[in-house]
Amino acid sequence: MKHERLSMKIDFIKKINRIIPLTLITLIIVGILVDFRAEMFDVSISVDIRADDVDRTAEASSTNNLTETANGAKNTPVVSSICNIRTATTLHGLYINPLTGLNTVNDISRNRPVAVSVSNQRSALPTNATNGISQADIVYEVPVEAGGTRMVALYQDFSGVGVVGSIRSARHYTVEIAEAYDAMFIHAGGSPLGFREIENRNISNFDEVTNRRAQIFRRDRNRIQGHTVQNYHSVTTSGSSFMQWLPTFGLRTTHDSTFRQALFFTDNPIQAGSRAHNVNVRFSTGKSSTFTYNEMQNIYYMSQFGSQFTDANNGSPVTFTNLLILKTPVTDLEGYGAGAGRQDMNTVGSGTGYFVSGGRYTRINWFRADKSSQFVYTFENGNVIELGRGKTYIGIIPTDMSASFN
Repeated sequence: MKHERLSMKIDFIKKINRIIPLTLITLIIVGILVDFRAEMFDVSISVDIRADDVDRTAEASSTNNLTETANGAKNTPVVSSICNIRTATTLHGLYINPLTGLNTVNDISRNRPVAVSVSNQRSALPTNATNGISQADIVYEVPVEAGGTRMVALYQDFSGVGVVGSIRSARHYTVEIAEAYDAMFIHAGGSPLGFREIENRNISNFDEVTNRRAQIFRRDRNRIQGHTVQNYHSVTTSGSSFMQWLPTFGLRTTHDSTFRQALFFTDNPIQAGSRAHNVNVRFSTGKSSTFTYNEMQNIYYMSQFGSQFTDANNGSPVTFTNLLILKTPVTDLEGYGAGAGRQDMNTVGSGTGYFVSGGRYTRINWFRADKSSQFVYTFENGNVIELGRGKTYIGIIPTDMSASFN
């Protein structure tokens, strides 16, 4: 009997030893399947969200009936639903820069961008070069006094940007541009109306002149030499300085949950349009910006003041995938803040313009609901424009000026 019981125990142990590995293998397989199902569920949510957004956008576009305004511009209704609601990642697992539509290694999609008021005065560009301008995702060029222009450079990720400048003062309409992107605004001084807009609209700003968060600024002594108005042309900042000091300022650095970028991107933005290999954008009798299309690279090279526009940091040419040329009334500023020939520019409401990309151009309409809203761009048939993936130039010109294409 003892031998039988011992034999039964041995047989039981052998069975257990066989069952345990099978059980472990089964548990491992089940775990893998659960993880795989969870990943597939996440992807399906992402796909469903993106598909739903496309449907909503198409519906908004199809019901977007245009009406004529008194000045002849086609006006679109408020299109608050037209916004770029997309997940942070593509199906390939790469992140997207919401200002360019290009993939990025890190998720920067909810970062608040940085907007910098950049000088474009010829005397401030002795070699027609501006520091850091080639790294901007979007560059606005707008009229200022004396027939000149100023730029607002927007960076979705400012951390890797080198020196930027020279930095100039704010105007009320450049403040509005920064606010539309929920951007942190860097400037050196400002017009009275510009300062009033900053305070009234609670703009997150950095101002070298009033010493507001001025730790991020430095003076470029090389720019001072030979300049009669030294302080105007020597203020700079940098991505490293900005990122070093930003945590000390207690500012919100990401968008809140309701903010959406109103930009869409595609690989073929203009399927039918007229030739635009050479583009001339005229701001005044004394200031034009020109763009030359490189068909191999599918980008436009910018020139002004008789030579190619370059980045003083590395000599890189300033190039763009998209050109948006918007026409709006520009007049001498009257009343509060008037003086020194300052300009007033209407960027709220609607107007006409041109969209240039891929060697072609087409006429467009633009709409903006209020000072804090983003621009919405539509083709003349009312469909919302999708930009080409890459950097964008936006030139806002007076209605009595023109753009030419060939």
